[in-house]
Amino acid sequence: MPLTLDQQRAVANHLKARAQPPQCPVCGASNMTVQEEITLLPTDENDSSTEPRINVVCKYCGYVLHFSPSALGLSLQ
Repeated sequence: MPLTLDQQRAVANHLKARAQPPQCPVCGASNMTVQEEITLLPTDENDSSTEPRINVVCKYCGYVLHFSPSALGLSLQ
């Protein structure tokens, strides 16, 4: 399930409003980009359920941050 361009912009705007500018925690670069694809992370190794995560990637070093869509106020429906 990919994010729409509007959803990607909403995530970017949310992060910009809370961190000026959003910086990579590894290299300190401020060129983070919201990826279109969503990652599904397992919630428990004994369960088959997953939680969606939004990927924000540093374009310099490639570090990936995962954000909860519900914490960002984003509906994936």
